[in-house]
Amino acid sequence: MPFFRNDIPVFAAVLFAAILLAAAVVLIVCFSRKNAGTPDSPVYRLIFLISRLLQGRSPRLIIEDKALSQAEAPYIMLANHESFFDFNYIHRMAHPRPPAFLINNYYCTRPVLKTLKRKSGMLAKKLFTSDFGAPVSIMRTLRSGYPVVIFPEGRLSPDGRSNPIVEEGAAFYRRLGVDLVLVKIHGAYYAGPKWRKRRYHADSCVRVSVERIIKRDELKTMQDAEINALITSTLYNDASVDPPCSYPRKDKAEGLEGLLYRCADCGELYSMHSKGNTLRCRACESIHTLDEEYRFTSEPFTIPAWYDHIRETERAELDRFHLDAAVRTVICPAAGGSSRKEKGECRLDAECFSYHSPGIDFSIPTEKLPALAFSCSKEFELYYNNEQYFFYPLEHPEQSARWALFVDLLSERRRNERELTCNKRKKRS
Repeated sequence: MPFFRNDIPVFAAVLFAAILLAAAVVLIVCFSRKNAGTPDSPVYRLIFLISRLLQGRSPRLIIEDKALSQAEAPYIMLANHESFFDFNYIHRMAHPRPPAFLINNYYCTRPVLKTLKRKSGMLAKKLFTSDFGAPVSIMRTLRSGYPVVIFPEGRLSPDGRSNPIVEEGAAFYRRLGVDLVLVKIHGAYYAGPKWRKRRYHADSCVRVSVERIIKRDELKTMQDAEINALITSTLYNDASVDPPCSYPRKDKAEGLEGLLYRCADCGELYSMHSKGNTLRCRACESIHTLDEEYRFTSEPFTIPAWYDHIRETERAELDRFHLDAAVRTVICPAAGGSSRKEKGECRLDAECFSYHSPGIDFSIPTEKLPALAFSCSKEFELYYNNEQYFFYPLEHPEQSARWALFVDLLSERRRNERELTCNKRKKRS
């Protein structure tokens, strides 16, 4: 069947999605009262059925979860976040009861999705902004006996390495009084990286392993900094190190310019073009080709190394940079409802992010922006005044990754400064 191949015909995908939507409505009407609002509901099972159908042929999945039996349910499970379908992989572990997932609030407020979320027991969290409802929902779910799964990075890995955890949760996890299960996902990044539209699940291998279980009594004896450091080090993964399989596909590089937006040789912005397994610079004509292990055949050799090259180039401009972009904006109320569309202008410098349009003007100090979620070659997004703003650059959409990277660099500098200040205080005492 063509739908279950990687190259899904658009018409078939739309038709199948319409059929699934109709089936969802029927099932909701018929079974909405049975275990409603919990992961034991038929709607919960429907969500994962639809997700697996949309995923197509699954990768070869290796689950190493024997240690999970040592965790006392309900528990909090933390995992790194390599791909959109990480939910599917975690769901297939041997949980004593189906877990609730903490997911992006956007997927919980759109039409139909809002109803599915409410009836399935999924939990919502606004990305990188204060959200007092999420902790309450987590505690309520645990009291009902269901495990809760959290991806503490809050976003997909851009280059295959785990993102910094900018919203640390040690004190909260300890206060919950449950076991903490740390899980690592490896291989999912190359199966479906955020910069590529096509997914290679059928040719891929994904490993999901329980790396550490911190018992509730042990958590009580640990300091916040110790817990946060342990979470970060245990969940950290680099997809370029020891990939679990080879990738013989002929179009692996397509879309990669949405992440590697600057030439590694001449440094030109927005000059990269992808075709097949190659990235070519329009400015200097340099060519870099990916092999079957997602390594370039010439320097910088790996996607993370190229991304680091860009990172260091941008870091040198951190005190004097400014970004400006004319954008098409989609504004979604955090509580749901109809979205609004307009055009405006965004600006970012070391001090603040600002947005101007005929309908609204606002600014956010960069110290209030721990991270900026983005979709490669498409948009970047943030919350303001309880609404989610999606900004689509009218020129060079690949610049979305650049906006996110500068916010990451500013956030990293603040973390380093806080750590330095803390170390100085310790030495004085």
